[in-house]
Amino acid sequence: MPAHALQLLIAALLAVLPFMLSYPLDIGGGHRVDALDAFLLVFSLVNLRVAWNAANSLNGGKAPTWFVVAGLLLAALIAYGMIRALTPR
Repeated sequence: MPAHALQLLIAALLAVLPFMLSYPLDIGGGHRVDALDAFLLVFSLVNLRVAWNAANSLNGGKAPTWFVVAGLLLAALIAYGMIRALTPR
């Protein structure tokens, strides 16, 4: 398994984990945000960036097509999760 695929897998696992775990943080006025989700999603985004750099360093600066598609889908999942985590409830 190439290094960039392993980093992508780690980023995916970190992006899916917040949908199973929760740590609501009270921000006052009866509103809460999910601090653990935001924390895990930031690490997922960092792993995605590391994987993207590693994939782009191969093959003359072009990442494989499967990686680009998977990376963009994962970035969309991370964005959705971050909006969901930081929207006060």
